[in-house]
Amino acid sequence: MSELMEMVREAADTAAKRLDDMYRVSVLRIQRGALKKLLDSQYRELGTAVYGMCRRNEEDAEQINTMTVQIDGTRRRIAALDKRIDDIMGMVRCPDCGSSVKMKTLYCSACGKKLGATEEEIYENENEMNIPQED
Repeated sequence: MSELMEMVREAADTAAKRLDDMYRVSVLRIQRGALKKLLDSQYRELGTAVYGMCRRNEEDAEQINTMTVQIDGTRRRIAALDKRIDDIMGMVRCPDCGSSVKMKTLYCSACGKKLGATEEEIYENENEMNIPQED
């Protein structure tokens, strides 16, 4: 009976962790969405400023430089949220195309680029973590 209770406890712990992970990912995605809206607004502002400068034949780029710094900061914050989401979901980014792929994937499913891990490394890591091998 205690073996059954232990199995139930482990299943409940696993379900609770997955639920917590999904909640954290949802919160991060909401934050990411808000940052994307901010980024869109910043791009529109930059475009308006550049257009105005061109129409007036102005050479002063200080306003554009300031906006560019703001945009770069927003993009870094979005990238940091993407990284946190990928970490929670067990994903990595392809260094070639930027697509999210599962951590143990040998090749990017979007562009076909060979990723860092070799089959031997994956096999060793799975054995260390006691992950059953697929036949």
